[in-house]
Amino acid sequence: MAADIATYLGVRSAIGPSVRADGRRLAFVSDHTGVGQVWAMDLPSSSPRQLTRHDDKVAFVDFAPVGESLVYGMDRGGDERIQLYLIEKDGKAAKPLTARPEVIHAWGGWSADGKRVAFAANLRNQAFFDVHVLDVAAGEERCVFHGDGHFAPVAWSPDGKHLAVIEMRGSLDIDLHLLEMATGRIERLLAPRGESRCQSIRFAKDGKSIFLSTDFDRDHLGMARLDLATCKLDWLEAPAWDVEVVRPSRDNARVAHVTNIEGYGNLAIRDLATGKDLKIELPGPGIVPEIVWIPDGSGVVFTLNGACRTPDLYRADAATGAVTRLTVSDTKGLKVTDFVEPEVIHYPSFDGLQIPAFFFRPKTPKPATGYPTVMVVHGGPESQYLPNFRTEVQFLIARGYAVLATNVRGSSGYGRAYLALDDVRKRPGSVADLAHANAWLAKHPDIDGHRIAVMGQSYGGYMVLAAITLYPDLWAAGVDFYGICNWLTMLANTGPWRRKQRAKEYGDPERDRDFLIETSPLTKVNDIKCPLLVAQGLTDPRVPPSESEQIVKAVRSRNVPCEYVTFPDEGHGFVKLHNRLTIHGAVVQFLDRFVGGRPNG
Repeated sequence: MAADIATYLGVRSAIGPSVRADGRRLAFVSDHTGVGQVWAMDLPSSSPRQLTRHDDKVAFVDFAPVGESLVYGMDRGGDERIQLYLIEKDGKAAKPLTARPEVIHAWGGWSADGKRVAFAANLRNQAFFDVHVLDVAAGEERCVFHGDGHFAPVAWSPDGKHLAVIEMRGSLDIDLHLLEMATGRIERLLAPRGESRCQSIRFAKDGKSIFLSTDFDRDHLGMARLDLATCKLDWLEAPAWDVEVVRPSRDNARVAHVTNIEGYGNLAIRDLATGKDLKIELPGPGIVPEIVWIPDGSGVVFTLNGACRTPDLYRADAATGAVTRLTVSDTKGLKVTDFVEPEVIHYPSFDGLQIPAFFFRPKTPKPATGYPTVMVVHGGPESQYLPNFRTEVQFLIARGYAVLATNVRGSSGYGRAYLALDDVRKRPGSVADLAHANAWLAKHPDIDGHRIAVMGQSYGGYMVLAAITLYPDLWAAGVDFYGICNWLTMLANTGPWRRKQRAKEYGDPERDRDFLIETSPLTKVNDIKCPLLVAQGLTDPRVPPSESEQIVKAVRSRNVPCEYVTFPDEGHGFVKLHNRLTIHGAVVQFLDRFVGGRPNG
């Protein structure tokens, strides 16, 4: 008998690596127990041991640059109000570094001497993030910079006198500043010539320059070195794709970097003396979201996550490029051959623009009328559907559904110009891209054009609601995970730290009020014809439950089938295993009822 949803959701992962200063210990986050916790193992290879045992998901773990201490972060029930915890040595109990459950603490890293940590916090005002520094041993905390914006420390200078600080004004506008600790003086490092993004930031070992990924004066993110004296960029790699991760070795002899090509990660190690790249041959296609250097520069540890490959940790030798697997997460007996690798396709939209997407074709026999299909829309909107491992997607495929995951205009990974194509009044164009994806599917010889559902979460949930209201005749069903139905109420009720940035992307509630009302799915709810399933975490700080409640009430008042599933202990995303079993089981039953897959077990 084929595997059921519980088997697929039982597949485990290991992500977020951090290597101890002596290079002999690796910490990471694993969901081996059903929810992500801190685990550790000796290098080069040993059996991992669990260090934390919480009911909530650990967000990250980071070893100090000296000694054995590590810090991890965790929220409560998905409320995103991260608190920081310290483990001084394996085997010792964690102690809280912050204990303000109403405040978000965004990790900024350890100082080079391992004595202080930096983080951003919205303590002074929920709408703004200031820069804080904490002396770990003394427990003394001070705010070293505050401003009426979203500021976050991202790297310490080697001498501990400066912090690199980003200011997030919008998804396409992330400024880089240098903060002088003693005086609080802050300097913008890249002179404004329009908006640009700065990310993946690390100081050089001499403190005189910064390695980073940026699209300053470019359409795509490139790898650069910024001279702090002249504020000039030296481009190390400037391809026609995004260089998303940049990590220099401790001695600055090499820099590891990942380029996103059509959604797939390409990892290489650059020898800075020769300028030559050592391309790392990955065990399979996928994405590489994280890289950390082993302190002696002998290699890097990275996460590999592929559509057919569950997330695990690997080591790449910096001299030879040889790759060794470090963790082997439980796959519950499922094999790579049980999964489906997508095909990268492009389809034309209303204006001739080619829209990239991933097409998953089932291995099960094709029904006489063709496969039913689930179209998956990513959240964000400044995000990208990536070919990573998604248990619910692979289960739907095994159950006889084709899946089309589309990166409509406004998605990241394809340059600034493409990313800006859905801003404010251009937003209906991205919804039209879904209608043209439906048309592409309907013409495909393997697809039943009358059995196409659309599914998405967060902003993707909005896209679901927009699609079934603007193009009501195209869809057999909709699945909305905590989506937006009313722009005005969402912008009024979302976390105050998000309002300004979201308004820049979606529209200003005063200036664009009529447009926001017009493009709110709730305005056209009477046009909905297909059955709808809505899922919502009740502690969600981003898309409040009132969004789901409004659309459910309105759809049910029209006697259209509408299922509503809520979770009191989840926020913006469902992370607890028992909740994931509930919601994905409900989704499969809903789709089988209204769209009709081919049961596999």
